[in-house]
Amino acid sequence: MANYKILTEVSSEVSDSSKLVVAIDGATTLTLTNFYDTLASSLHFPDYFQHNLDSFDEVINDLEWIEEKEVLFVFKNYDEFLTEENDEMREILLTILDDAATESKIKDDGTVIRFSIEPSELAVDDLETVGIEFTI
Repeated sequence: MANYKILTEVSSEVSDSSKLVVAIDGATTLTLTNFYDTLASSLHFPDYFQHNLDSFDEVINDLEWIEEKEVLFVFKNYDEFLTEENDEMREILLTILDDAATESKIKDDGTVIRFSIEPSELAVDDLETVGIEFTI
């Protein structure tokens, strides 16, 4: 089952008691540091989180402190996402996130993770390049 959905219009999803919606705005996440800061703030990462891929992978696969049963990441302005990094870094992050979402579906007591991306041909290209399944 696909963890990513490419939207046909701008998302109107909002958080509620069972779902946490985390906006990742490409216009403000031009670097990995911006991305880490956005998620660390939105998801209240633990103090041991370090700004690197290994630490991010560990934390995003845990999320035991999240009370909601679902976390929906909504990518806005995807065409600007990590533009100050190389394409490979964006693809690595998409893969880490996809793996975390797949793992979250296996855990009985965990929080389910899924992703929506507002309309973006670049997102389709990125997901296809790394072989990540998605729906439209």
